[in-house]
Amino acid sequence: MKKLVNFGLTGMFLSVLAFTVQSCETVNKTINKVEDTVGNKELESQLKGTWILKTIENSVAPDAFKGTVPYITFDTDNHKVSGNAGCNNFTGSFALLGSTYAPTVPASTLMACIEANQETKLLELLGKKSSLVFNNYTLQFVQNGKVVLEFTPKTR
Repeated sequence: MKKLVNFGLTGMFLSVLAFTVQSCETVNKTINKVEDTVGNKELESQLKGTWILKTIENSVAPDAFKGTVPYITFDTDNHKVSGNAGCNNFTGSFALLGSTYAPTVPASTLMACIEANQETKLLELLGKKSSLVFNNYTLQFVQNGKVVLEFTPKTR
C-alpha cells in the first residue's frame, strides 16, 4: 500500500511538473506571437502596395523579361498577393512571421507567352519562404542567405 501511495504521489508530482512546463511554453509562444505581430505592423506598412521587379538572381529585369516587366502587389490587410510574372497574372496568399514571408504557391493564368522570359523561375521563387529585407528603397527576397529577387516601389 505504501508503494502505491508513493507511486500516486510521484505520478501527481510529474503531472504538475509537466503542466507547469507546458504552461511556460504556451506563455513564451504567446509572447513571441505578440512580438511578431507588433513587428509585422511596421513591415506590413512598408510592404503594402505595388513593387516592380528590379533583379532576379542577379539578372536585371529588362534582360530577363523582354516583354512586360513583372510586378507584385501586396494587400497586407487581407494577406493576399497578386501581380504579373512577365506574361501571366498570378495571385496567392501569404503570412508574415517576423520578417519571414511564408507564401502559398501562387496560382497563375495559362496564356502562351511569345517573349522568352524567366516567368517560371520568378513564380518558383515567389512561392518559397523568404526573408524580406528593405535595403535603400529596395525590397529584397532572401533565400538560403542569397538575394534572389529585388523589387523597387512603383511610383505613384
